[in-house]
Amino acid sequence: MARMTPPPSRRRALMATLFAAQVSASTGFTMSLAVGSIMAAAITGSNTWSGLPVALGALGGALASWPLARLMGRVGRRPGLALGYAIAVVGAGLGMLAVVHQSFALFLVGMALFGTANTSNLLARYAAADISVGPQRGRAMGLIVWGSTVGSIIGPNLMDPAVRVGATVGVAAVASPFLISLAGYGLAAVLVQVWLRPDPLAIAREREQPAAGPSARRRRPIGEIVREPRVALAFVTLMVSQLVMIGTTSTSTLYLHDQGHPVGTIGLAASLHLAGMYVSSPLSGWLSDRFGRLPMIGTGGVILLLACALAGLVPASASGLVIAALFLNGIGWNLAFVSGSALLTDALSPDDRTSIQGLADLFMGLMGAVGSAAGGVILGVWGFGMLNAVGAAMLVLPLAAGSMRRAAAAARAAAPNPWAP
Repeated sequence: MARMTPPPSRRRALMATLFAAQVSASTGFTMSLAVGSIMAAAITGSNTWSGLPVALGALGGALASWPLARLMGRVGRRPGLALGYAIAVVGAGLGMLAVVHQSFALFLVGMALFGTANTSNLLARYAAADISVGPQRGRAMGLIVWGSTVGSIIGPNLMDPAVRVGATVGVAAVASPFLISLAGYGLAAVLVQVWLRPDPLAIAREREQPAAGPSARRRRPIGEIVREPRVALAFVTLMVSQLVMIGTTSTSTLYLHDQGHPVGTIGLAASLHLAGMYVSSPLSGWLSDRFGRLPMIGTGGVILLLACALAGLVPASASGLVIAALFLNGIGWNLAFVSGSALLTDALSPDDRTSIQGLADLFMGLMGAVGSAAGGVILGVWGFGMLNAVGAAMLVLPLAAGSMRRAAAAARAAAPNPWAP
């Protein structure tokens, strides 16, 4: 039987489709960060609950990861990705309707659905890996993740036109930016549904199926899969890097504000941290392919550790050094994120891949929520220095364990074989 390996031109078309959908959906998703809290305040008349909608969006996206990935395992990447974007369209519509009816409960429901766009965006990196052979997977994932950078730049620049369009159709100015979300999510769903053909998961299954054919494949219990060393390491990488990154940076702008730094400095700090998180994605992917997943995971962890040490030790008045630490924090996270995702895909068969990838993203999202909540508490009680010290401490044990594992593997490889003739 001929293998379903797409020619280079078709692979480029599939990658272009995934990238365009990523840009479109990211353009829409930035609106939750830009105006989500403003819309909440407009509905409730208070700032007290202004952070809740964004938090629910993140939680909704995390909780959708595993069921959406399991659906992909049954029907393919294309329907699963398109469904995630379509649900987000409904969420954006409910958010706008909530402003009209001044219903905060409806707005929270809409924001929870809104977050599924980010679920599809995250799972899209695995679709890129499906259509790529092992030595290309890191670069393919890095390119798709980089699409989020493009969307985050485009989105805020469309807010003024969205307000003007909203005025012509009777949408309140505070809700008009969600028109961008409606368009972005809708376009992403159409792009995936129409042009992501053949399905990336079908390509991976056909290319990587055992020589004995489909009947030789066996679905293994989840517990058995996650106990495999490479899978376990990928899970730990994604979870710890997310926990440390979110925990140490989610309150960094508040810290700079409390230290009396101007708004321009605070904005620059946030922008450079986000730049570190996403702009370096193609480079992270190339490094992961060129030098291996494990060395780059370790490198990302070391960079995160250095970032925590720098941020925690420099004086509060040294805003430039704090900003540099936030930039390094983003780069370290990205390197660990891309390399860990590639390692997870390498370690899984196509039949086991979707549900385990979704489970990994679920735990990663939950770690982000825990990190954000814990970071605020630690900052308020013990300060920014202790917050970064805790982050650094959480990195030391995984880095040490990874170093010991690599040393043991190298020793086994170098040891003479007593059974050799």
